[in-house]
Amino acid sequence: MVRSLYFVSVLAMACCISTRLPSAAAQDEHSVEDQARAQFQDGVAMAKKERWAEALWAFRRSAELVPRPSTSYNIANALYRLDRPLQGLAELDQYDSMSDVQSNPVARERGLKLRGLLESALAEVRLAITPGAAEVFVDDRLAKGSGSERTIRMNPGEHSLRISHDDYESFTRDLNLERGSREAFTIALRPGKRVARPSINLAPSSVIIGGTEVGRAPPEPAPDDRKRFVKRPGFWVMIGAIVVVGVGTGLAIGLTRRNDAPPCGTTGTCATTQGSTLVSF
Repeated sequence: MVRSLYFVSVLAMACCISTRLPSAAAQDEHSVEDQARAQFQDGVAMAKKERWAEALWAFRRSAELVPRPSTSYNIANALYRLDRPLQGLAELDQYDSMSDVQSNPVARERGLKLRGLLESALAEVRLAITPGAAEVFVDDRLAKGSGSERTIRMNPGEHSLRISHDDYESFTRDLNLERGSREAFTIALRPGKRVARPSINLAPSSVIIGGTEVGRAPPEPAPDDRKRFVKRPGFWVMIGAIVVVGVGTGLAIGLTRRNDAPPCGTTGTCATTQGSTLVSF
């Protein structure tokens, strides 16, 4: 009888514990979701105040707790407002991959509009490089791509560009790119200095004995009764040609810049149109 009572009491306690466990797990789940919603709402509040750095932080914190399409979209939009379209496009790729977005035409259309804004905010630099095997570094980071012609997309703002090759002198330049700017550069690296090998030129009748060159002395040059070379008209023509060639050689790193910004410019509506922040978590 005592054993039966003990068994019944243990079974009752087990049932109580088993019924409480899902409830505790559900409470924890609700707690995490509530935190994510609170962070999301903080992000919306900061966005309304145009405090985009703080809004971005809050949205990212919310996404770490509970990933949602609305949160991902707001992160991409905040990055757009902070002139970081490259990172915004990467976030938008995640947004597009979510099943809730793929099954919702309205959400997909919203993403396409924001993608257009991010693409229009990117600065694009096209390079024509000689030699084609040179490496391109943007802000000291190796850029993807190879060959003589390359296109690099960057966030607007200040950047450093460096192009290098083992057999050539490096080229460096600071860039200040505006939203939506399209620029092109032609860059020819100057060959590096090479050490010339020493050479000995001997006259046909010369002989080296004991390290000393002996032989017939060269004939004395015949006196020149012509006009001095500097007085000839062709002298100055030749000097002018040398100067032109010298300047061209000195600029062996040729640089041609062209700005192919869209017709709206960098301050037109295509660059300043803002994305809309979603307020529904």
